[in-house]
Amino acid sequence: MYVTRPLSLYRKSPSTLASPPPEGPNSGILVIQDEEAEETCCFGTCNSNQVTSLPFPQNKKLVVRYSSGSGENNHVSRHDVVFIPVLDQPLSSNRYYAIKPRGRHKGEAFTSSTKEDGVTCCYCFFVCDQMGMRTFVLLYFLK
Repeated sequence: MYVTRPLSLYRKSPSTLASPPPEGPNSGILVIQDEEAEETCCFGTCNSNQVTSLPFPQNKKLVVRYSSGSGENNHVSRHDVVFIPVLDQPLSSNRYYAIKPRGRHKGEAFTSSTKEDGVTCCYCFFVCDQMGMRTFVLLYFLK
């Protein structure tokens, strides 16, 4: 079961990200972006449509962009996703399921991982766990 919390709560007090989810099995926290936590640009005169820090709000449609190569060999991939926090984990773990919101793979979940969690096999990058190979979304955040 999930409970909801406003994003402004975590922006005001980042230490609350380490708080455990509510008691009980399979519980978690959904973060809802409220007006107080809206990102701005142009010295605060405009609302920004970019998410610049964690945790991800669950009431916003997000697009993940990955760029590889440079110049004429530049390739940009865009993927619409909804990020749902992993159950029984504090938000500070930064672990999310990436859910495809539409298309042929609508509703399929992909897990987020770090480079250390994966292995290279046949020129593909996978994450191994007790259930075998699974696809995932690899996220890097640069400041």
